[in-house]
Amino acid sequence: MIIDNRQLFEKLYANDQKTLEAASKIDSLSKAKLEDGEIDDEIEKIFTLNALLVQKNIAARDSIIRLNATNDKVLKETLKSDLKGETNVFSELRAKAIDDSLTLVMIQEGIRNSSIYKIPNEVVFAGGYKISEKNVPKMQQFFEPILDSIVVSANRYVNKKLRIKIVVYGYADADPINTKSKLYTEIGQSLYHETVDSSLLSNSSRLNQELSRLRAEEVGNLVNTMIFAKLDYITGVKSIFVDLRKEGKGEEFPENKIKYNELDARRRIVKFYWKILPD
Repeated sequence: MIIDNRQLFEKLYANDQKTLEAASKIDSLSKAKLEDGEIDDEIEKIFTLNALLVQKNIAARDSIIRLNATNDKVLKETLKSDLKGETNVFSELRAKAIDDSLTLVMIQEGIRNSSIYKIPNEVVFAGGYKISEKNVPKMQQFFEPILDSIVVSANRYVNKKLRIKIVVYGYADADPINTKSKLYTEIGQSLYHETVDSSLLSNSSRLNQELSRLRAEEVGNLVNTMIFAKLDYITGVKSIFVDLRKEGKGEEFPENKIKYNELDARRRIVKFYWKILPD
């Protein structure tokens, strides 16, 4: 019995070391994806922080596992306590190891399967910032398979607390908004909800920033409605939380490695990311 239980602890230790080695590589892997523009900075930080937490968890239980794997006296005391019902050391350590391993798998898959979805503004918004009625079905059709893949991914992590992280960024180029247009008036009204500084209305880049924000809000609201309709199809998890971020990036360049023009349709897009993360 001692030998059998020692082998269980030895196997648990070996598995933890594999997890630890993989977790130590997450920082460089996620930063490479960030540099390539395949994940955003907030998601990269979440990946890195969770990988660090996994490493800390393994370090915290390392000495207990090694002692039981190498010291028969300690192992006998552990087994005595377990048999008396006072403790359940191996089961508790194993459950924590499995949880950390699943967390790491989630992060690895998130990095490996990183995708950016780009939505051209001209196609969706027709010059404004609201999705036109005729384009709503088109956008729903676009997002439906993406959200279905979120459900499939989430259902793989049984008994985990999950966070569905969705990020929507709006972008604009440097094309000034016509001061006599309806769009200019609507953006001005939107800005006045945040500030009474009328000088912003003569700031072309600030207007474009607000336009990009409104477009991100519009897409984000549609996605939010659709994802909540899908949550009933996620089963077996401990809990699920939707974390949706909508932000206007204004005249920032959407990609680091592309050479853009001042007026450039490639800059007039909405970008969409999603990830399943431990909560």
